[in-house]
Amino acid sequence: MIDEINFKRAKNGDGESFYKLLEPIKDKLYRVAVMYTRNEHDALDCVHDSIVKAMQSIDKLKQPQYFSTWITRITINTCKDYLRQTKNVKPHDMAEFENQLVYHSNVHIEENMVLYSALDNLTENEKELIAMRYMNDMSTKDIAQATQAPLGTVRSRLSRTIKKLRAYMEA
Repeated sequence: MIDEINFKRAKNGDGESFYKLLEPIKDKLYRVAVMYTRNEHDALDCVHDSIVKAMQSIDKLKQPQYFSTWITRITINTCKDYLRQTKNVKPHDMAEFENQLVYHSNVHIEENMVLYSALDNLTENEKELIAMRYMNDMSTKDIAQATQAPLGTVRSRLSRTIKKLRAYMEA
């Protein structure tokens, strides 16, 4: 649950209160950014840019309980903008990529490679659903609120996306 006192202070420009709101979710934001950018440095840049954007526009957020959803959406959009701007032309060094996987996960490299390969086959909207549900532990209700889609639509899209992801991972 979000601290409403810190939320009100952050809306009034208190950076320390904003940081207190951000502290419990900063790792989730980073994981979302890594999922999109596949690069530790680019992910950190995107998270930083997202935080700056959020600080500048927090006064637009009306309900404090949606802070996590709101800043996750900003992070996803920042990553998408970054990838559009760079056109994802930067070749990623395979050794660096494998080191990142070992560093950020307890799962074996091969399993992560299969997962990332499967994620590459998803559309941007499908990746976004997976990120919100499993990287940010958002409920389907919260996802529906964030995407402004009916709850039933979110559930069916998530179900189809999971089936699609499983099929790619088993292939």
